[in-house]
Amino acid sequence: MSEAKLLAKEPTASKSPASKGQRRKVPFKELIHQRQFKRRAFVASILIPLLVWFFIFMFLPIVMVVIYSFTNAHMAYPDYKFVGLHQYIKMFTADPILPIALRNTVMAVLYIVPTTVILSVLLANGLNAMTSKWQKFYTFVYFLPSVLSAVAISLVWKWLYHQNYGLINAMLGALGLPAQGFINSASQALICYAVIQIWSIFGYYAVILLAAIQGIDPSLYEAADIDGANGMEKFFKITVPLIKQNILFVCIMATINGFMIFTPIQVLTEGKGTPGTSTMVLMMHIMKRGINNSDIGYASAMSLLLMSIILVVSVIQSLLTRERKPKKRS
Repeated sequence: MSEAKLLAKEPTASKSPASKGQRRKVPFKELIHQRQFKRRAFVASILIPLLVWFFIFMFLPIVMVVIYSFTNAHMAYPDYKFVGLHQYIKMFTADPILPIALRNTVMAVLYIVPTTVILSVLLANGLNAMTSKWQKFYTFVYFLPSVLSAVAISLVWKWLYHQNYGLINAMLGALGLPAQGFINSASQALICYAVIQIWSIFGYYAVILLAAIQGIDPSLYEAADIDGANGMEKFFKITVPLIKQNILFVCIMATINGFMIFTPIQVLTEGKGTPGTSTMVLMMHIMKRGINNSDIGYASAMSLLLMSIILVVSVIQSLLTRERKPKKRS
């Protein structure tokens, strides 16, 4: 047998997996691990910047406020020392404006929270009853004030409240009613600023409640119609109970907004809380002591007082509206 035939009979060498042009087959387990790694890397790329932002601009300032509240920190002096509870003692014993600011703030909350919750629930229910076309239009109209500049809104309301040239007094005059002082009246000013706050936020909360109402099973309303229930009965026995947690959220957020009312009063009174001290709220008092007077330590102590009040009120609201589990019968 010739040499050529012998070579032809020899088996050809199998190609190496690493040969050019051929990919290595990746095991299934390794492929899963690669996908998990990519998912984790993607999640980390989103969460890490958010966590850094939260730590720098949210958590760290709160920690610094707590630290400063136990010091005599002042903008005019770079050095400060630990003074213990001195700022808190001064707050309740040597500050005649603080009780006035607390009283005005509580009154503003009492004006804002119930009115905001009631209006937002009623508006959400009304929007839900509209056809799709008009529902979208009015949802946009009522939501718009929540994204507008608070300063611009305050200036528009300043013109509406003007004692001599305001639109509201012009309408009252046309009806034969006497003109009102509004923001120039010590008895009316705080209510007027509460109205501005309510007008700018209740549409936003109505949109939240509208989404909750639209998530209710329509068969519940159909069953109520079969039983002969009217609109009021369906509203109070189906709608309100099923969006109770959403109403609680609105109540808590409205409470926070009420305690932190600031921009309308700051813009329209130029930071003075006039007439007299009738609109001097806690946020404005904190700003005046911390920014105008540079007393960072004392302003930090008042900020913690405000935060504590909001926290306590929110917890009380949550406990009062918490669903109680029925007791098991023995």
